[in-house]
Amino acid sequence: MIKKIYYLIRFLGRKMQDDHIPAYSAQAAFFIIISFFPFIMLIISIIKYLPITESSMLLLFSRLFPSGVSSMVVSIVNQIYKTSSSMTLISITAISTLWSAGKGFLAIMKGLNRVFSIKETRGYLYLRVTSAFYTLIFAIMVIATMILFVFGNKLYIWIEKKVPILADMALLIISVRTIIGLVTLVIFFVLIYLFIPNRKAKVMEEIPGAIISSAGWMGFSYAFSFYIDNFSNFSATYGSLTVIVLFMLWMYFLMYILFIGAQFNRLLEDKHFVSNIKKIYNKSDE
Repeated sequence: MIKKIYYLIRFLGRKMQDDHIPAYSAQAAFFIIISFFPFIMLIISIIKYLPITESSMLLLFSRLFPSGVSSMVVSIVNQIYKTSSSMTLISITAISTLWSAGKGFLAIMKGLNRVFSIKETRGYLYLRVTSAFYTLIFAIMVIATMILFVFGNKLYIWIEKKVPILADMALLIISVRTIIGLVTLVIFFVLIYLFIPNRKAKVMEEIPGAIISSAGWMGFSYAFSFYIDNFSNFSATYGSLTVIVLFMLWMYFLMYILFIGAQFNRLLEDKHFVSNIKKIYNKSDE
């Protein structure tokens, strides 16, 4: 059984290498990292005008990101809360975020097209608009998740006072917010696998890979954070660049996991996949 699993993993790994997934993961991670900090600045600049304290924001980001990454984000939060943000600055930040993150989604498009062996026929303008749209959807998803996970209890108290008829429903949603967060992530991956590649697909065909990627993102983020807190000694090697390096590694592997989910869906669609698996198993029994 161990040999069979080994050959299966090796088969999948070879397929990922043949499709140049490491290169696409690195490209997507690079542009998303460039857009990440303008995105955080944009979110915080907007949230500043809401009745949310700086301590609540710090608590939020300490929960969302691994400790090595959250320390950098915390410094950004402190800086923005100390300075005033004009609408001009917010607008420029929003445009910068959409452009950079759009380039990241373009890399994801190219990688997914390669995974599914599809040639890109859509125009450049369409691709950039689509990338910006999915960047906006991703931002909305992040904001909704932030509100649900960190400010859920405060939101419930507000609803209980202002709209008591919805209090029971709000309490139910908050009590299962971890499941809701996972489901939201699955839906996001389904949308990516469904619409970003240049192909027509069915929703049910994309769910297996979306579940794998969602579980992979959550599991890897937890394991990465645990490793950084207990075993790593990156600071001895990278010094002041430690946080940047950790963030790059984290984002790179998240992008790689996204492509793993797509590759899994691709194999399930391949009618020769079962025969390939049988060949692998037969080889392991020799």
